[in-house]
Amino acid sequence: MSSVQDTSAESRRKILRPEDMRRRIEELGETPTQCLLCGTPDPERVFRRSGKWFWRCHGCDLVFVHDIFPEFVEDVGHLDGTYELRGKTPAPRRVERLAQGLLGELSPYREKNRFLEVGCGQGQFLELMARGGWNVTGVDILPELAAIASEERGLDVRVGELFDANFEDESFDVVFMSEVIEHIVEPIELLQEVHRILRPGGVALLRTGNARSWSARLRRGKWWYYMFGGHMHIRFYSPRAAQALGRAAGFERTECRTRGFAFLE
Repeated sequence: MSSVQDTSAESRRKILRPEDMRRRIEELGETPTQCLLCGTPDPERVFRRSGKWFWRCHGCDLVFVHDIFPEFVEDVGHLDGTYELRGKTPAPRRVERLAQGLLGELSPYREKNRFLEVGCGQGQFLELMARGGWNVTGVDILPELAAIASEERGLDVRVGELFDANFEDESFDVVFMSEVIEHIVEPIELLQEVHRILRPGGVALLRTGNARSWSARLRRGKWWYYMFGGHMHIRFYSPRAAQALGRAAGFERTECRTRGFAFLE
């Protein structure tokens, strides 16, 4: 099973740096020998797109791109030039419904009253959680988005990866990520950092597509979530894969819920 022993601040920062990514691509080779989450050997090929094989783990059902799209490296280093800042805002009603539902659901976890969103974008969701009484903080890798969240919405948003923020141990009651984990090359390391900054009894809440939904199984390589993110979507989770990720990162319990449906998006 993949794991990280060195938990120094410097090692945590070196996850998505383009120079490190290029080196790791060369080291990986063309064929995976085991699942990056649970260590089950010999993942199977499931389909090929844009010159890359997508693989599925027999043990936890994780679907993943092994050798990583070369374009991923370039976009990590140049997202500010490829992201339409004003055109990528979630629908306000959808964000409001999500916030309203979570405000009640997360109220039992208020102890420090601290809520962190990783990949907070322009801060629409964080602003609603702040209105609900939470002391909120955000992290986003795009300086332009962080500036919109901080300057226009008055939010505390840090620029960079979660590792760059150097939060103290046990800082937050809740760490929230929506449509983030499917982009992460080394998800165990990221969730280990989340585990470190959560207080005992806190909760990490992640939202992503379900790669074992019947729509995904029926449409296979044409499932919208495989295609939606282009070369930036590289890890695809099912409930079993999510549970494997939680265990590998050291979480005591992982609960998975599925909701919503769309056949042709």
